[in-house]
Amino acid sequence: MEPCSGQADFFVTIDFDGTINESDVTDAVIKKFARPDWQEAERLWEEGSIGSRECLSLQMALIDAPLEHIVEYACTHPLDPAFRDFLELLRDASIPFAIISDGFKPIINGILAKAGFSGIPVHANDLLEGKTGLRTIFPNTSSVCHSGTCKCKTADLLAGGLPIVHIGDGRSDFCISRMATHVFCRGKLTGYCVENEIRHSPFTDFQGVKNDFETFLNGGTPLSPEQDADMGLSRSFGNQPQGVTPSPGLMTPN
Repeated sequence: MEPCSGQADFFVTIDFDGTINESDVTDAVIKKFARPDWQEAERLWEEGSIGSRECLSLQMALIDAPLEHIVEYACTHPLDPAFRDFLELLRDASIPFAIISDGFKPIINGILAKAGFSGIPVHANDLLEGKTGLRTIFPNTSSVCHSGTCKCKTADLLAGGLPIVHIGDGRSDFCISRMATHVFCRGKLTGYCVENEIRHSPFTDFQGVKNDFETFLNGGTPLSPEQDADMGLSRSFGNQPQGVTPSPGLMTPN
């Protein structure tokens, strides 16, 4: 797996559903096209009896619609308008990045193409259309992970030893957040970061994330972990709640 190349001192991983896309488009697709039994799989996943890999396999098997129609519907769900400018910032600064999602690559690529994006590395689950319907494929899974896409394993392979800055919103982002140097979060991920004392910055949209990146790249050098601990806050990408135990700070950009 090859990331976008660059000379930055960190690697950016970005969730898709509920992060780049303003809603959870995978959930929307299942609710729109799957037969009613999808709710039982969802219940088992929510109570922790099954992982997302099994849940998604069960739910997508209940969809009879052509993949083309599914992608067309998915494209009606808007992307964060500021994502385009944020992406340009990463490319201009030669910061390596990738979308890592527990959603489905054909749907994500279809949405991105419809919005005019190209050349974005996407690592996600896959779908094949056959005579009996859709078949789920999980090329990024792990034997120790119950998710469709093991974000920790995928990010580790892509980053090549660089510190990871992650941007996400939900349960599929919990594990990778624990290995990240810094997390931009909203939704359930914010509560998880607070509870587990993970260095983080809550965000509303990509305009705020872009602003923080620009501040850092324009000379906002992060404090060392020791300085952060003494002050009770992190300043890698903005202030953090009092008492958060910092992860290792980001390196100074070239």
